[in-house]
Amino acid sequence: MDIKRNNPAALARFAALNAAWIEDMHHLEESDKLMVAHPEIYTQNGNHVFSVHIDDEVAGACALKKHDDGRYELTKMAVDSKFQGRGIGQHIMSAVEAYAKDELGLTYLFLLSNTRNEAALRLYARNGWSVNHEGPHPVYQRANIGMEKHL
Repeated sequence: MDIKRNNPAALARFAALNAAWIEDMHHLEESDKLMVAHPEIYTQNGNHVFSVHIDDEVAGACALKKHDDGRYELTKMAVDSKFQGRGIGQHIMSAVEAYAKDELGLTYLFLLSNTRNEAALRLYARNGWSVNHEGPHPVYQRANIGMEKHL
């Protein structure tokens, strides 16, 4: 297993993996459609895409998105269904958090999710994330829970 950051060859797979789970559980919102059309934006302006490679195949991916206020969001985490159950989500989350803390000097991350995504919420809770918002989100229709972590 190899974790890469901002690998141009992984961007299309990053977008496809995320579009697949979003369409399976919800529907693509405008920001998702932009991600599919232009996944490279997730590697520009302080943003980062982390991809997990197994035998030259992208098994999972996650983004670290910089917001205008300087805060960073852990977002767009997805693992290919054929690789699920192998700890890929844990590996990528650990890599993203370590990069945020050690390379970017961050002390705080946040994320948005949905209570229907129980596996993701279990992963976040196991890694010390705490709920900071419940209920409808003003921007994203599918987001009904917000979490944060102090690094």
